[in-house]
Amino acid sequence: MKKTYEYRAYPTTKQRNTFLLWLALLRNLYNQALAWRIDAYQKNNDSVKWTTQANALPDLKAESKAFAGLHSDVLQDAMRRLDKAYKAFFRRVKNGEAPGFPRFKGEGRYRSMTFSHLSKHLVRHVRRKFAKVVVPKIGHLKIRYHRPLPDGKIRNLTIIKRASGWYVTICVEVPDPIEVPVHTTIGVDVGLNSFAVDSDGEHIPNPRHYRQSEKRLGKHQRVLSRRKKGSRRRAKQREIVARCHERIANQRNDFQFKAAHRLLERCDEVAVENLTITNMLKNHYLAKSISDAGWGNFRLKLQSKAASAGKQFTKVKPHHTSQQCSGCNEVVPKQLSDRVHDCPRCGLVLNRDHNAAINIKKAAVALRGGASVANDPEIPRQGTEAQNSVRPVGRTFQTSPVPSGRGN
Repeated sequence: MKKTYEYRAYPTTKQRNTFLLWLALLRNLYNQALAWRIDAYQKNNDSVKWTTQANALPDLKAESKAFAGLHSDVLQDAMRRLDKAYKAFFRRVKNGEAPGFPRFKGEGRYRSMTFSHLSKHLVRHVRRKFAKVVVPKIGHLKIRYHRPLPDGKIRNLTIIKRASGWYVTICVEVPDPIEVPVHTTIGVDVGLNSFAVDSDGEHIPNPRHYRQSEKRLGKHQRVLSRRKKGSRRRAKQREIVARCHERIANQRNDFQFKAAHRLLERCDEVAVENLTITNMLKNHYLAKSISDAGWGNFRLKLQSKAASAGKQFTKVKPHHTSQQCSGCNEVVPKQLSDRVHDCPRCGLVLNRDHNAAINIKKAAVALRGGASVANDPEIPRQGTEAQNSVRPVGRTFQTSPVPSGRGN
């Protein structure tokens, strides 16, 4: 399995300027490649594979001094990103979802670059909490080496620009963990009053990170709206607003990682509802609170941590998990405002979310035992590539690093 480790980077002024120049050129290349695909389809009804565009890169580097200074890995990665966006678009079309066609990247919208051909000794000069990584065509980049990399094959290195600075992510392929036999299962029901309630009755409070920072964020956004577009003061204020958003995201990620870790410490299998969160966001009274909770990201973190520990992660359908009685399986209708489950048949009285978590656990246990239950998890549909290349299109990239006209 592959694991990614992130470190804070401290580039020199020269390295920082080089990174910014490379990101601007890669953004221009991405826009040109997207325009190439659009023109090929509109004029010739043809599709362009990423290999066709990647094969045009050597000619681009030979004709342009600006692009000649870029490493081939980051150029090819830009083509792969565009191809991935196209495949995702056609997969959503085939599945009947709301597709978003790949868009041209505006200024500041291309913020990372990936290298795949790296030195065998990637991390060098380790001193206390600092070290240096070898970046192709750049040299030694200082990072805060707060935790060592595991033994394994290094797949790629990505340099990311964020509002708070520069970061390095290193993807390492490590052996698959030993699968843990399932003896204990915990069902988890997510909500808004409590962030999550498990089948043992433990409540995880909802921190509401966005709500807590909404007043400060609104103040900075009002200042931004008064700044003149194109001015230096507006650019500085944009960075302040971006740092506020990044701080909220960091708080949410830290909380969710710790909550997932605590849950998986207590069980061999964790079960959650397979909620369709995009449909739930159509409720405009709860959309902001649902987005603030970040249920989808929490589910991904649970799944990732379970895979790293060799434990099981199960999704069950959410049908009647809140309405059904966990004691006698009687359906007890409830409104969203009803927070207590009171069964008239068996007399069971407990918290609504606790009752749902027990039902989620029972469904997961039944599935593991091979029993057929009403809320068995859906089988994910496999996306297929809906785009086939007919023939290469006779077009090359522009050598001048001038963005396409639809960048903003």
